[in-house]
Amino acid sequence: MKTNPSWLSSAIIYQVNLRSLAAREPRNAVEAATEKPLAESPLAYLTKHLPRLRRLGFNVVYLLPPYPIGHFARKGIGSPYASRDFTAVEPEYGSKAEILALIRRAHALKLKVIFDITPNHTARDHVWMTEHPEYYVQAADGSAFFDCDWSDTAKLDYTNPALRQAMIQVYDHWLSVLGPDEHGQPDGIDGFRLDMAHFINDKSFWDEALPVLRARHSKRDLLFMAECYGFGNNLDLFARGMDAAYDDDFYKLCQYAYAVDGAGNSVIRLAEDAHHNHDFHPILEAWQDGGIAAAAGRILMQYEEAAPKFPGPHFTARYTDNHDEGRGLYRFGPGGFRAMNVLAFLAPRTLPFLLTGEEFGALDRPSIHARCQPCDKGRRIVGADGREYRQEGVELEGNLFDRGLEARQHWYQFFKELVALRKKHRPLADGACALLDVGEDAPPPARTVVAFDRKLGRQLVRCAVNLGPEPRKLTRAPSLFVGEPLYGALEPGDVLPPFAALVVRIS
Repeated sequence: MKTNPSWLSSAIIYQVNLRSLAAREPRNAVEAATEKPLAESPLAYLTKHLPRLRRLGFNVVYLLPPYPIGHFARKGIGSPYASRDFTAVEPEYGSKAEILALIRRAHALKLKVIFDITPNHTARDHVWMTEHPEYYVQAADGSAFFDCDWSDTAKLDYTNPALRQAMIQVYDHWLSVLGPDEHGQPDGIDGFRLDMAHFINDKSFWDEALPVLRARHSKRDLLFMAECYGFGNNLDLFARGMDAAYDDDFYKLCQYAYAVDGAGNSVIRLAEDAHHNHDFHPILEAWQDGGIAAAAGRILMQYEEAAPKFPGPHFTARYTDNHDEGRGLYRFGPGGFRAMNVLAFLAPRTLPFLLTGEEFGALDRPSIHARCQPCDKGRRIVGADGREYRQEGVELEGNLFDRGLEARQHWYQFFKELVALRKKHRPLADGACALLDVGEDAPPPARTVVAFDRKLGRQLVRCAVNLGPEPRKLTRAPSLFVGEPLYGALEPGDVLPPFAALVVRIS
């Protein structure tokens, strides 16, 4: 039985919000005057354009929950994360036949497909609410309970054995949805992104469910990727059989480290919120000793150091954009956005992923609850007076990209180059990692260059990323970076430019 997907270390994930990818309404009154009915559903539109994603180099397509969206207690246009039937398809997106066609087309293009799903909850009008009310956690007044402010959802009860079996059947439905393959084995999607996987009320469910599903699909490679927050929670889910989990510390470093100035340029400005996040304190302590460079190094190495605890490889999903957050380019500015994306693609035990439109410098968060509204995932602006201001982000059912064709093509080429670099050089996907002292000429608390080796067998790739807005002289560069340049370059005097990277194959 396979316990880890053989393709996992090479996975580069493209997260699709169908509402934004297929948003094709008129851009102006002239286009509205000549508008015709759309000939394709969002699913059919995505299927037709899968080759475009493939050419960029992605090999995994990750769909936000494609299931019917709940109506009762719906917020705004309805959240995909409030599903009313886990085995059907949202009519806004297309039909069941069209989603099967998408999976088949993706597989023909050598793309994997994973679906998002919410194991913690359903919509308040999910079919189980009337057929199996015993599947739900009850509030004190006897109504279905919901977590946080998710009033459009109802929390599932994993202390109920029947619910556990029902959820296993849901996963198996999609893993088998294409029917038998040419060898008579069940065929379907290639795994799941599991929303708030650490939030369910009995996590022993994962100990039961994952081995059952892998046994039923023992001839195939499957990915189970948990949305999970906190290093300890991730380790717990790895021990329970998850292949991958979110690296929230990586995203928090982006969020806490970067603000923008009045011109929109990236600046390093440690957010006050960092001091109030207990889970982030080990990273903050590293920052205090060795700057943002040491903080980034701590984030990379904590999973490397924990790896021997587990029987097989486990990975972290690292990103600067996802559907929950504001856009990285908007929030962190172009320099921080660039540097942290480079770091994600070079880092060990990583599943890099991009959200629809990120490759063209998207600035708006794709819609979850509203067609157009401000969202709380905004940015910090440091004014000329040194004071910090907050600016809201935008949630929009459409696309706002970086301004101008040249800028959009710049980001496309940037990501295309990163994807190609990671795919071409195996140590970047599979190699071990060790931090490296490159002799950055700066006081320890101000250091911004994180450097590390990626080694696989006799192959060694050496990396350095400047996470800051100032050039940095690397005093040990002449002896350390002797080899074949793969990405970036030093300026005269062994200086690494702001927000730049250097990658060299040593052997």
